[in-house]
Amino acid sequence: MDNLNLNKHISGQFNAELEYIRTQVMTMGGLVEQQLSDAITAMHNQDSDLAKRVIDGDKQVNMMEVAIDEACVRIIAKRQPTASDLRLVMAIIKTIAELERIGDVADKICRTALEKFSQQHQPLLVSLESLGRHTVQMLHD
Repeated sequence: MDNLNLNKHISGQFNAELEYIRTQVMTMGGLVEQQLSDAITAMHNQDSDLAKRVIDGDKQVNMMEVAIDEACVRIIAKRQPTASDLRLVMAIIKTIAELERIGDVADKICRTALEKFSQQHQPLLVSLESLGRHTVQMLHD
């Protein structure tokens, strides 16, 4: 996403719209990455306060997904992008849907942790934490 060539358009406004969307997607990705990391930590440490913060934070992820999606639809409607620009906008729409889904998974991890996990599940928690950390690293990369 950092390698976007935003200087090739005649319209400076189009460049500004694409840059705004790029910034929002990067912000959303960072938030989702933090949410997933916090969910794993909350589950492993059985931290109900952190779990509740992750659950509350899912609303922000959902709102960001809607806002970015609307910005992409506006670009398609107003700018009628062609070829690579249209592919870029469509890829962004797919990416934000996946990020939103990952945010929902973080929410679900926290809800499950609040309801079901106890000390007798400690070996499972250690395995899940390891798997979760690998997942967060993949999301970051």
